[in-house]
Amino acid sequence: MIDEFATIEGRSPGYFKLLAFLGLLLLLGAAAFVYVEVNGHGVTGMSNTVVWGLPHIFAISLLVMASGSLNLGSMSTIFAVKHFKQFGRFSAYLAIALLAGGLAVLVLDLGRPDRMLLVMMHMNFRSMFTWNVFLYSGFAVLCFLYLWSMFQFPQFTKLAGSAAFGWRFVLTTGTGSIFGVIQAREVFHSAITAPTFVAISLTSGTALSILLLVTSFRLTERVLDKKLVYALRNALIFFLLLVLYLLIVEKFTKLYSPASYDVEKWILTGPYAWLYWGGVLFLGVLAPLMILFNSHFGNRLNGILLASALVVVGLFLFVSFVLLGGQSYPFNMFPGYEMSSVFQDGMEGSYAPTLVELFLGLGGIGVSGLLYLLGIRFFRLLPQKATAPEGWDVAWHP
Repeated sequence: MIDEFATIEGRSPGYFKLLAFLGLLLLLGAAAFVYVEVNGHGVTGMSNTVVWGLPHIFAISLLVMASGSLNLGSMSTIFAVKHFKQFGRFSAYLAIALLAGGLAVLVLDLGRPDRMLLVMMHMNFRSMFTWNVFLYSGFAVLCFLYLWSMFQFPQFTKLAGSAAFGWRFVLTTGTGSIFGVIQAREVFHSAITAPTFVAISLTSGTALSILLLVTSFRLTERVLDKKLVYALRNALIFFLLLVLYLLIVEKFTKLYSPASYDVEKWILTGPYAWLYWGGVLFLGVLAPLMILFNSHFGNRLNGILLASALVVVGLFLFVSFVLLGGQSYPFNMFPGYEMSSVFQDGMEGSYAPTLVELFLGLGGIGVSGLLYLLGIRFFRLLPQKATAPEGWDVAWHP
């Protein structure tokens, strides 16, 4: 079942074109960083109200997918799904590549990355940002050890994979808790925010793995058993239903409480309602489910790829909605009290992303993409032939 792992040749014109394109994204990101560093954040669309903009959307989306991309490795190591063992190296390496791209954007968008050492010397351990420093670095180390064990020390693979599996849930919970524990921001504050981020991570990581595996095997003319893709399709359906369930429970709980009714009414009917209904709910959840449940498209590789692409886009829209909607709702500085001043009392925040922010975010995608392309070129991450066990089939088809 598990054939010999091998690198790709990486000599075709298409491969070099992809490298050049991703290299261009990286250069655009570097140029955008220098431009913002020289001229200040005033050249972006961010303000005193909306302080997390488009670069943070890219960064957090990549970090969330990094956690979810470990799904294939976890299925084989933790849940003993042996036919996914052949994707374990791919899974761990992809997590590292996505983490690198997300952290690159995150660090470069902080305003003064040259002061990073100063921040690390004076940490506030009551802040989720401080905890995330350890969560991200710890996840990278564990993924590296997991990958190393699969190459050199298979006797330690289960131990390293189990540690990475547990850490990924803590990591994504910490990312979601950045928003869920902010009590002053009424749109953010929710105990269910962190579990929703975990579910979104599982969904988007699986979708991205499907996209990259099918595309990589097609372009390198390797054999990929459709049954394996169908199994991932079924997992993607389950994760999408979990996301839908959590979204419904969150809205029901908040709408039931008079204290949060005005906030939820603003979310569902306000200026960002289109992003929630059309982006998060329809494009990111319902449309992929309709495709995957369809007996025609759900059993075709191209249909599964389309649904997976929509899920990845839906992740970016979900993070966009959480960040922009959460910051744009009128800030209630002293709940229960009346307050007046000359600065933006009761006003909704506004944000228009600039080109320099888009370039900075795309630079993170360039980093992750280059690491992936170079990884499959120089490391034996993919099997020459990915096949399912003889006589095995997925339990359910649409």
